[in-house]
Amino acid sequence: MPMEKTNQKDLARIKEAALAGAEQCYEAQMELLRQFSAIDCGTGNMAGSEKATALIEKILQEMGADVHRIEAPGLGYHVVGSICSPDAQGTIVLNAHTDTVFGEGFTAQYPYHEDEDYAYGLGIADCKAGIAISLYGVKAAIQAGLLPKKEIKFIYNCDEEIGTISGSHVYETEAKGAELALVFEGCSRTATGAYGVVTGRKGVILGTIDVEGKEAHAGADYLSGRSAVLELAHKIIELYHFNDIEQGIFFNVAPIEGGRPNGIVAGSAHAEFCCAGLPTNESFAKAEAQIRSLENSVTVEGCRVKVSYRTLFPAMEQDEKNHQAYLAVEKGAKALGLPVAEIAEPVATDGAYLSSLGIPTADAMSVVWEKIHTTQERLEKRSLKEKTALLIAVLAQL
Repeated sequence: MPMEKTNQKDLARIKEAALAGAEQCYEAQMELLRQFSAIDCGTGNMAGSEKATALIEKILQEMGADVHRIEAPGLGYHVVGSICSPDAQGTIVLNAHTDTVFGEGFTAQYPYHEDEDYAYGLGIADCKAGIAISLYGVKAAIQAGLLPKKEIKFIYNCDEEIGTISGSHVYETEAKGAELALVFEGCSRTATGAYGVVTGRKGVILGTIDVEGKEAHAGADYLSGRSAVLELAHKIIELYHFNDIEQGIFFNVAPIEGGRPNGIVAGSAHAEFCCAGLPTNESFAKAEAQIRSLENSVTVEGCRVKVSYRTLFPAMEQDEKNHQAYLAVEKGAKALGLPVAEIAEPVATDGAYLSSLGIPTADAMSVVWEKIHTTQERLEKRSLKEKTALLIAVLAQL
């Protein structure tokens, strides 16, 4: 991903066009966010996903993009769009997700509203604003004649909030081989006021523990029983002993359930758990071995333990290729005089999947977000304009 120097005259033109483009599309972006915030599109809400997808497709088609949707039954619809000139060399992926963590009826209870500095809405920052920035940033770049001679590929995933179960396959098909991926999750500011650009994130494993015991009357035949709940309790303690405070790797168990009425020795028990904070993809092997070891012995004789697990998100390693992606963003920021800083964050996103495909990836390209996953979710309005201008300036120099 070579980056050539841009002369001062060109930088001045890029800055002027980027700021003007962001200003011109702001009201259209805000209207799109109002519409998004009225749609219940939690993961698995097929009707809501279709509505959000239709809004995105309309804007992509207005830009002349080739568009197709990919149905993930029971999860939603992925949207893939491509703008590609005949002389395009290389592919730039722009990514965000359409699903939220909110159920049916929530948007009516907590409608879109604004104050002087913030816009409020469910999913507005996580991550509908990222969709608005990526769509309208490209549209403004086209109008200003600043789009690079690259294929611009939009990939909007519908199941990020549950670990990109189907979206990961879309990335493998649609994104592999790209020279750069920009992920439009929300961002935070550093202590110096710079926008954080994320090039490293921790990996996560999800798993379940199922214990089979033997029911018996808790008073009349207690010793014949084999308590699955007691065995599960031992397994939970064992799992927590795997925590590595120094490395920041933590196991957490919730929820748990087991047995029938308390007059019966529990014949079954179930728990879900996660392992969060895995710093590299190599660190998954040790965690997976620890998880599998739970099946190797039982404390309550006669019980049987079954463990299953899957990768929720791989680690996004803060390596040289992702640093190069940051440098492309930094170059755009310098053209605008906008402060940015390369950072790592523990929270997992689809940036991890794109990075794991070998694509230089920069994440947190969207607005400053606050109180996400709550009914008070909001975005900083000023950052919507600034991050849109940043995308235009980045594209102009690729």
